[in-house]
Amino acid sequence: MAEPATLEALRIAYDECQGCALAQSRQRVVFGHGPLQAPLMLLAERIGGMDEETGRPFSGPAGELLTRILAAPGVEIPREHVYITNLVLCRAPADRSPRVAEVRACQGRLQDEIRLVAPQLLVVLGRLPVQHFLGGKGGLERQRGWWSGASPALPMPVYVTFNPASALYGDAHGIRRKKVLMYEDWQTIGDAYRALP
Repeated sequence: MAEPATLEALRIAYDECQGCALAQSRQRVVFGHGPLQAPLMLLAERIGGMDEETGRPFSGPAGELLTRILAAPGVEIPREHVYITNLVLCRAPADRSPRVAEVRACQGRLQDEIRLVAPQLLVVLGRLPVQHFLGGKGGLERQRGWWSGASPALPMPVYVTFNPASALYGDAHGIRRKKVLMYEDWQTIGDAYRALP
């Protein structure tokens, strides 16, 4: 398949994708959302139920938390300057994590999407994108921060942090701690965003 020349051409090419088993169970493909050439791109792991209903990534409580994070003092990144996408474009049954073959089936699309959006800064949200997209190993908490293993295929700086959805579940202490760490990360991301040319 030839490289799509526009984001809309890429969206059309994947709208009826049959590249993996998720095509059999999904209700719809949930493509990335945000402005072309957004300065900031977020890469998360998977589509949730609300995303599938609305057709937009980060709908529902996780999206509300992300909006609050972006607007927080010291972060202050306008949501309209952010493009959001996922490792895979289809929701998995029972909201399970995507399997290796499903992630591989979406790799070409993701590389094209990054090329076409051309962000100045990429933020990778969560363990699975770090593992499958960046090749990271081990716990996410130790990998948070500026990614030192970025390749020539990723000419922009890459920052790794938690997926906001992960701060919505678990025990109260764990949620509080994760929110504190996430806020620290997002202040650093906000500083980098404001330093962009």
